[in-house]
Amino acid sequence: MQCSRAGAAFRAMLAGPDLIVLAGCYDVWSAILLERSGFPAVFVSGYGVAASLVGSPDIGLTTLTETLSVARRVVASVAVPVVLDIDNGYGDEDGVVRAVREAEAAGVAAVQLEDQLLPKRCGHANDKQVCSFDAALRKLEFALDAREGDLCVIARTDANDLDDAIKRAQAFHAAGADATIVDGLRSEPDLQRVAREVPGPKQLNLILGGKTPILSNAEAERAGFKIVLYSTPALYVATKAMLAALGRLRESADLNAIADESVDFGLFQDLIEAQHEVRQPRPRVRAAAPILQYVKPRRNTA
Repeated sequence: MQCSRAGAAFRAMLAGPDLIVLAGCYDVWSAILLERSGFPAVFVSGYGVAASLVGSPDIGLTTLTETLSVARRVVASVAVPVVLDIDNGYGDEDGVVRAVREAEAAGVAAVQLEDQLLPKRCGHANDKQVCSFDAALRKLEFALDAREGDLCVIARTDANDLDDAIKRAQAFHAAGADATIVDGLRSEPDLQRVAREVPGPKQLNLILGGKTPILSNAEAERAGFKIVLYSTPALYVATKAMLAALGRLRESADLNAIADESVDFGLFQDLIEAQHEVRQPRPRVRAAAPILQYVKPRRNTA
């Protein structure tokens, strides 16, 4: 999906009547499986990329180049809109401009930009620090101005004080952000206040074991949220399954010990070959004369 069409498609989803359920991937295969599971859009999670690509916590060690390399492959492998987490823009305003332009060129539908300082943290972690209000707003304005097409921008604040967070989200909306998120909300009254006081489409990030109370999709929609982000389930489910199954395999020394919780060769081949067929280019029209007829055969000099 080209960026102009992808951005327009996500923009239409934001304007439509339905809740957007955005599922987080950490690599190409997890994105493919999320799409196959019926999710209407996928989120390239900075948290997931840090863990899967470099084995790092989400503290800003991954680079724009590394994140984009994953995003490009995801965009090329799924047909649904792709939202890319660009953390705090990888630097100052110049870094933000480059990140937005590179993301747009990669074909993503939207980017999520946060206001944290380095070393950044997951939105549900403790000890987060944010830049000044003016710096956050300035970086957002640069991000919005850097777009050349229909790319959407989701503006995120990690401010620890709820009053400050709401003020920032309100300003982000007024500046032109397509959606906003106050991450790491600690209680239902807090998230209800955000939904009530921040205008425009709002995103809610739900993480098992995180700070925010887990709501059903229906509850989140009734509260006033437009996007429910499941940023970590693919990563967490895969982690638990592999730890359990691979530990049992090591102890039993018998591959049959994990047969009930594993796909087999045939099923995996069906999945991956079906995906390969979807991605094949259309056959080109053949030339009137095969090009090989113009190539003289080599003489055997042996």
